[in-house]
Amino acid sequence: MAEKPAWTRLFSFRGRAARREYWRVLAALFVFGVVLQLASVLPGVVLIALPLGLATNVVQWAVVARRLHDLGRSGWWQVPATALGLMVVAEAVSRGLIDPENPKPLPPLLAVAMLLMLAFFIAIGSVRGDPGPNRFGEPPR
Repeated sequence: MAEKPAWTRLFSFRGRAARREYWRVLAALFVFGVVLQLASVLPGVVLIALPLGLATNVVQWAVVARRLHDLGRSGWWQVPATALGLMVVAEAVSRGLIDPENPKPLPPLLAVAMLLMLAFFIAIGSVRGDPGPNRFGEPPR
């Protein structure tokens, strides 16, 4: 049976994702996020920016879960990295570090946490998946 195109599985947490699919989806989400951020200064766009931003997060979590499945790991492995990222953002906001008018550098501990999160997402996108079938299905093409 032919595999479904990647765009039809954007919100699916089932199956496996090859490295190419993972990087393409993340690149598309990055571009979409930049466009959404630029458009959010327009009146009325803020009303749709939040639901669209949440949808992009679900797509990201889904593709990371499928990528982890390709490595033979549960999608739940992304929870610590995501929680780490959320903690960095929350700490930066609480310290007033996220201010476009007056940018400040991240404290070393926050910078290390952010680098660890980034390293996790780069690592799972760089490591070759299981060559054969695993508990999450057949290898992606």
